[in-house]
Amino acid sequence: MSLSTNTPTEEVQQQQPIDAKHLEHIAIHNSRRILFLYGSQTGCAQDVAENAAREARRMHFSATVSAMDDYDRSLLIREQFVVFIASTTGQGEEPDNMKKFWKFLLRKSHPSDALDHMEYTVLGLGDSSYIKFNWPAKKLYKRLMQLGAVPFYEPAYADDQHYLGVDGTLGPWLTGLWKVALEKYPIPPPLKIIPEHVIFKNSFSLVFDPKDIINPENTSHAQQPPLDFNQEPNSYLATLLTKNRITHEKHTQDVRHIELLVNDPVFPGYHPGDVLTMRPRNLAKDVDEFLEYNGWTSIADDPLTIVENLSDHRLPKHIPHRQTIRSLLTNHLNVFTTPRTSFFQLLIHFTSNEDEKDKLREFVSPAGQDDLYSYSHRMKRTIFEVLADFKDVKIPLDYMLDIFPVIMPRSFSIASAPLESVLEQIQVASDASGTSPSNGEAVVQQVTTSNGTVVSGNVDGELQWKIDLCIAIVHYKTKLWKWRSGICTKWLKNLHAADELEAEGTTIKEPSQFWIRIQRGTLKLPKDPSVPLICIGPGTGVAPMRSFLHHRIYAQGATQNVLFFGCRKRERDYHYREEWERFQTEGRLKVFAACSRDQEDKVYVQHLLEQQSALVWTYLHDQKGIILLSGSSNRMPADVTRALERVIAKEGKMSLEDAHAYLGKVEKEGRFQQECWA
Repeated sequence: MSLSTNTPTEEVQQQQPIDAKHLEHIAIHNSRRILFLYGSQTGCAQDVAENAAREARRMHFSATVSAMDDYDRSLLIREQFVVFIASTTGQGEEPDNMKKFWKFLLRKSHPSDALDHMEYTVLGLGDSSYIKFNWPAKKLYKRLMQLGAVPFYEPAYADDQHYLGVDGTLGPWLTGLWKVALEKYPIPPPLKIIPEHVIFKNSFSLVFDPKDIINPENTSHAQQPPLDFNQEPNSYLATLLTKNRITHEKHTQDVRHIELLVNDPVFPGYHPGDVLTMRPRNLAKDVDEFLEYNGWTSIADDPLTIVENLSDHRLPKHIPHRQTIRSLLTNHLNVFTTPRTSFFQLLIHFTSNEDEKDKLREFVSPAGQDDLYSYSHRMKRTIFEVLADFKDVKIPLDYMLDIFPVIMPRSFSIASAPLESVLEQIQVASDASGTSPSNGEAVVQQVTTSNGTVVSGNVDGELQWKIDLCIAIVHYKTKLWKWRSGICTKWLKNLHAADELEAEGTTIKEPSQFWIRIQRGTLKLPKDPSVPLICIGPGTGVAPMRSFLHHRIYAQGATQNVLFFGCRKRERDYHYREEWERFQTEGRLKVFAACSRDQEDKVYVQHLLEQQSALVWTYLHDQKGIILLSGSSNRMPADVTRALERVIAKEGKMSLEDAHAYLGKVEKEGRFQQECWA
């Protein structure tokens, strides 16, 4: 449809932001309703859904966006036109804000024609380096069809491994989607597609407190004080005890052993292999620099209220409505991350420089995707660095929450065993009370921990839970002069640990504290401790293996334990080497370390698996043992899988084809489990 027939009056009107009342009018009076439901772990699927909804509104669709778990499922039988966008987490797991919705769809009580009124399509966001590539989206597509829903457009499964990332699939898919949608639901005359140069009204408004408050006790202007965070459900305050480097100071990678303490009477504890999530913050010096660049320093600490303008775009629950600009940029908005394509699309509206507009339009065009990738993603340019390049861009404060992504939680496998934490606390309490017998064992007393484990000991007062993590500090260089750092590891590295405060001359009085949440991991131990366990955990992939092995050794007395660990050099990055060698001396663990750079020919964990093929086959086949694999998802999982197939073929005297089928059967039985990450 041509956009050049607008009169000058129409052009001026269309340049005004599209306000919420207009969108509300569309929703009430327009039968062309489209619902976008997303499942998002890192914010990518949410960003795609919100950007697609903006495009839909330009075509006068009544577009609503919601996380699947936030959507009122009782209304699903009324929806006629739905686009589902689902990302993947873990090994084919649904994102957290999709899990309840997925369980609801799986109910056996649903009739096979429950959704026969609905037309739908599905977009998956995943990474083909994972075995269960886009598993949630594929399962969702199939289940909706089983419930009678009719696909109106082919599904797509975006791949992070594509050289353009998700955008390599997303752009062409959306182009086709809108073509089909407009054929099915044409724009009613005299309406026309709203031009791209017209920006929608901001989703939120930042309303600063009046400056004319003379008497602070005057309640007419009284407001609640600004807050940094709203406590999220099932979150607990953790104290940082240590963050010691465990790699050699001359080693290229900085890996930290981190210990946290949780002393909360309602903390439910954790299980072996569980995952800890935390929401990092930006460093004060970085925020100060960003504030100064944008000219916001003078108002950075002025109290304000965030007002929601759209019914389907609510403020995330952990962000308080009472805020300051400094708190938003420190605690909630990630202006030091590599921006998504939607960021560049919005920037076009905030510069008066025609050269900048042209460059930004080129970046977001189908023909400019290679240039955008080279400029942004390959170089890992941050939002701040992009703004510094496009110097005439001026971000209005009211659009901050539309254009800057929210800081998402980071997840780390727990590297300690819960029972071990309890036993340590029992021993400390016993030693302090002087009740420990001469042999060092705790006085026998039954104690039931909050995760159901019964232990022995003499405990006065509440148990304090210690949680260990093994985290690599993300720090690398691209062709840009400035080092790149991961927001979470950069933040963790700069926190103050309790053991550091003992140093003389420090001005810090208390160790750092922050909120954490515990989630169940995807790896599971065998219920019977006599079942052999083979752990494969190169690098920081050893973290969950340490949790499992500590639990097996300390709590269950299991001795049929094997660890295949991979590192570069035995003397530089062999994580927890002394522990593993001690367990091996005690006869409670067999450990095989692949130190790839200690010899001319590189040796990796998959090579050691083949060297120990008889042991692996005995544990896996003869004794029905379990194999757990954790680590980087780059090449390692595929290499390990192929090595296991060769082991099975050799020891089981079968073809590689049969060995592949055998390992697939073992995986279905839950005896070969993987938890890998990009």
